Amino acid sequence: MRREGSHTGAMIFAGVVGVILFAMFSLRGGGAPTSAQPTPTATATAPLPKLSDLDSAWVDQTPPAQIAVGAEATITFKFRNSGRVAWSRGTGSEASLSFVGTAAKFDPRMAVGWPAASRPAIQGEDVVAPNEIATFTFKVKGVAPGAYRIDVRPTVAAVGALRDQGVYTEVTVR
Repeated sequence: MRREGSHTGAMIFAGVVGVILFAMFSLRGGGAPTSAQPTPTATATAPLPKLSDLDSAWVDQTPPAQIAVGAEATITFKFRNSGRVAWSRGTGSEASLSFVGTAAKFDPRMAVGWPAASRPAIQGEDVVAPNEIATFTFKVKGVAPGAYRIDVRPTVAAVGALRDQGVYTEVTVR
């Protein structure tokens, strides 16, 4: 009989291909999982797309921001998934924005809550199928007066950067 906190699982041996099932649940009185506990499920991992199956097309963006020192601005870019495979958030096929080239034209202290220093935003949608539009939104903060240029392009997490389309925005801090 299983007790509170018990689990079931499977072992993986080198060179063996198969599905991994792993479930954790609590059994009370030797019966089935209680309604308060989830039913065990199995998930499969999709293969990573090839860079040749990925592409994007710029659709729209917010106007260049003008802010005061200490103020914040929200910037949004929209790109169409013009490739052959979906972008799925939380997987190796997740799309994010990344800097084009070196980010030398941008002060990294301006980043507000970015997922990574060179990646200001990830796709807002759970899944962006081919021909659908992804939204990338992020914030910047004015830290010193000047004009700052942010050059971006979509990148698929585990595959690489998509083609550079010359997309950028400028942030003017007064």
